[in-house]
This record gives sequence, structure tokens and C-alpha cells, in this order.
Amino acid sequence: MPWNAVWPIGNISVKANRTTGNQNTTYIQTTMGNSIVGTNTAATRDHFWNISANVDGRHRFIQSPAFTVGAVATDPVIGTGMDAVNYLKTTNGRAEWFHRNTQGIYQYTPSVIRGTVTIASTYNNLVAVPANCYGEVFMFKNSDKGFCQQAIFSSKSDLVRAFSLRVKQDGTANSYYIEFDNLGGSAFMLRVRRGDSGSFVDGTWNYIVTYSAQFP
Repeated sequence: MPWNAVWPIGNISVKANRTTGNQNTTYIQTTMGNSIVGTNTAATRDHFWNISANVDGRHRFIQSPAFTVGAVATDPVIGTGMDAVNYLKTTNGRAEWFHRNTQGIYQYTPSVIRGTVTIASTYNNLVAVPANCYGEVFMFKNSDKGFCQQAIFSSKSDLVRAFSLRVKQDGTANSYYIEFDNLGGSAFMLRVRRGDSGSFVDGTWNYIVTYSAQFP
């Protein structure tokens, strides 16, 4: 349905203007979001328009293109009289949510990577993370989910380092169930192996990695 930028059109009849006026009305309703409640398609708009008094003017969800200037991922400036801005920005190949206020820029929805890894006495690759990010790892053993391990990591421009947190074994001193490589010799790949707890930790473990971009 077309949009007629000039309306009413002065050199056509009232009947013809009715047609173009109806076209503009349909365009506005469709563009603004007159899909019924419960509609879920790629064309569904993220706010309500002419649906009901209870929902008109409200949002179903938030959809947004990642912010760019000249096709380059950029942080938008804060508008005059505004205190902050929320926006999507593509970082490390993924569109993520960021917040900017007068104090700084923050990624407030961290990226999440899930998977499994085999733990043994030698290092195995866990997963690669981007440069210039920080994050955490939580792991639990498939065959006995009561066993768990945490770690923290941070990457710079050419490598990542990770550090296991000590856990309390039953009736023994604190130890590492799983040891993370922190030598920085494996680029951006997090690597893991059996820690000092013993071979009972060997097997398949689930991991959940969360990370955010570093600022500044």
C-alpha cells in the first residue's frame, strides 16, 4: 500500500482524494502495527495501533536494528534533554544491548555460550571468546550434577586468561575440580583439565559462559 506524501491532492477530484486518503490511512495502520493481539510473524510490529483502548500506544516487545553510522557500529549520542539511551550494537559479530549515560557505556545483556566438554588430565578446548571482554564460567558434571566449578576470565587484544575458583570437597581442603588455563598461550580459547581433586571429576561436563564487552 503506497504512502502519498502530498494529500489532499489539489488537482484531482474529491473521489480520487478519497482513494489516496484511504491508502494513507491503511499505510499508517499497517506500519504502526494494527496486527491483532497474539500475532507473531516477522512482519508484526513492536507496538499496538488501533487494537483496543487497553493496548493502543503500548509495546508488544522491542525490535531494533543495530545502531550504525555509515554502516559502522557506533554508540549513539544522548539526545538534548535526555539522560540516557538504550540501543543495539553489533560487537564480536552479535547484536547486543548497550546502555549509555553521562557516566559511561555499559553492555547490560551479556552474551551466553552453552555446551559440553570432556574433562581429563590434559587440557581440552572449552570455547573461544572475543578479544576485550570479561566474563564467568559455570560448569556442572553430567553424571553427577552435584559437582560444579566456577571460573572468571578476561581477554585483551591477543589472548585470554582464566582462573578457577576453589571449591570445598567433602571432608577435605579446598581444591580445584577443574583447572582453567591462565598462561595466555592459546589466543582466545578457554581451556580446561582435571584439577587437583582427582580423577573422579573426569567425564562430560556442561558449561555456561557469560561475557560482556570491556569499557573503556
